[in-house]
Amino acid sequence: MLDIDLTRSLKSQSTWRLLGLGLITIGTYYAHYIATQTRHINQHLDEKDRLAPGFVMAIFVVSYLSLGLFIAYLFVEETHPVAQLSNYADRIFMVMMICWGFAARNKLNLINSAVAGEEIWFHGLWTFLFSPLYFNYKINVLNEGVEEEQTE
Repeated sequence: MLDIDLTRSLKSQSTWRLLGLGLITIGTYYAHYIATQTRHINQHLDEKDRLAPGFVMAIFVVSYLSLGLFIAYLFVEETHPVAQLSNYADRIFMVMMICWGFAARNKLNLINSAVAGEEIWFHGLWTFLFSPLYFNYKINVLNEGVEEEQTE
């Protein structure tokens, strides 16, 4: 059963806006989005089941490190160690976002008692390919469904 209060609290913006802000900020905005969504999810879980705040903090650190290295990368040659560090930081950040996506997905599937194939189920492939964009998209779709049910 869909937790309507949680679903409403997770709705924040259009997926296009999230993508645009993520691109403009070289991905740093995604760390802020992740922190906000984690706070909402954790409010609906027992303390032992919550998403780790330390992991969210690590995502922040890596996202800003990645941004700083990207800016430095603009001023050095491609063979410079800063360029290589920038590439590593970007990859680590992407892996961390995917890990968060799966953790958040699992928590929402647990909270909603979702079963594979149901409309409220968060799919693993889309989580892997488009985290956190898929997460935001799915929340928006679920909210549209709630709004339609309430108008009927």
